[in-house]
Amino acid sequence: MGKKVAFGILLSFVLTAMSFAKGPTILSLQDSIQRALRYNLNVQIAKMEVEEAKLELKKQEATFKPQASISAAPLQWEGKYNLQYNPQVDFNASFSNQWGTNVTLSASQEKGENERMEGSTSLTVIQKILPAPKLTPFYLSLKKSFLSLKKEELSSEEEIENIKLLVITSFYKILEEEKECELKKLSLEKAKENLTIVKDKLKKGMANKIDVMDAEIGLIKAEEEFYQVKNNLSQSMIDFKELLGIKPDKEIVLRDKTSLKDRILKIKLEDAVNQALENNRQINQQKFAVEMRQLDLLTTKSEVSPSLNFLAGYNYNTQGLNKEEYRVGMLVEIPLLDGEKGKTEIQIAEQELKKEKLNLEKLKQDICGKIRDNFYELKSLEKRILFLKLSREKQKEALDLTKRMFSQGALTLQEVRERERSLIQAEIDYIEALAEYELAKARLLKNIGKGI
Repeated sequence: MGKKVAFGILLSFVLTAMSFAKGPTILSLQDSIQRALRYNLNVQIAKMEVEEAKLELKKQEATFKPQASISAAPLQWEGKYNLQYNPQVDFNASFSNQWGTNVTLSASQEKGENERMEGSTSLTVIQKILPAPKLTPFYLSLKKSFLSLKKEELSSEEEIENIKLLVITSFYKILEEEKECELKKLSLEKAKENLTIVKDKLKKGMANKIDVMDAEIGLIKAEEEFYQVKNNLSQSMIDFKELLGIKPDKEIVLRDKTSLKDRILKIKLEDAVNQALENNRQINQQKFAVEMRQLDLLTTKSEVSPSLNFLAGYNYNTQGLNKEEYRVGMLVEIPLLDGEKGKTEIQIAEQELKKEKLNLEKLKQDICGKIRDNFYELKSLEKRILFLKLSREKQKEALDLTKRMFSQGALTLQEVRERERSLIQAEIDYIEALAEYELAKARLLKNIGKGI
């Protein structure tokens, strides 16, 4: 029994040790983006809206597939005083296509007076001739559902790119705030050392109580600033975890693994503009909006225009005497007077179409302007990053030299702290420049219509 208890305690200790040994999850920028695309709720909602649009299109397509139904009353009695057993069966089927053809078949059977089952069968075919078959309301409605699906797909892609932008912003914000914490921690240590030095000077008569109070105030201020940046970092980390769908108690560490060489985006301004005019999601969405307005105009014109339909039918009836009927003809509808309502509706549809076309041209101008701004911003940031990278490397060399001179007694600890602060500030400046570059690159890729 004692061995079992000892084994249980040992197993529990090993499992606990393994859980601690696992440590925090390390995430790069790309890891963070991929996780957000898998677990972010906004992305999932956007994908569901696309699925809804697909189902709506599928529902519209069902209109052009065969339809059939059957109804039966096998247990039915009819009559005023003497109920007679009178079962009935009805069958209906129909088929429509995008070319304006409509076929209807119906059949029914019921018990007749001679106790025999009697019925009728009817087949009708209608072919639209004018306006053009492709202007039928059903066909135009199907086309609009298809365009709506394409718009939803582009909206979903746009939402995904916006989430990527948000991840990039949050990722570098946390890296910057972590360096800010290091900087404020150094300031706090310096304030503590300064207070110790001032108190020592007070004992030696080289400082007064006011100097001590000033040092204490400096320490309080340094503690408050350190607490503030630490609190900001904690809040940023909570928001970042929520963005990625990570539990608040899960520990994560962010690491920027991308080399400077891999960051640089190589593209010509002319190529970027041409790609944007072809692939930009907002421009393509507006193109679909123009097409939908064109369909609205066609629908309005077809509703107020004369219509011509070819009609053919066959009917067979067994009730009483067997009788067959054939029908062939033309059905013409010509609107005469509507108080110019139809004409006004056409004019309204034409104005809406013109407005959407103007919106498209305006959007193209705006996107091209954004492309140019993004491009020149990117080129400027490339040079700034190179300068800051060189400055950071020089600060590292200067810190190493300062530490060696301190170990030789040539410099003070405060001078080492100042050099450490300078290095951290150089790293903060570098991270800020990287963040601005990544965001500018992401905005350019987004405006071009490429994935970030």
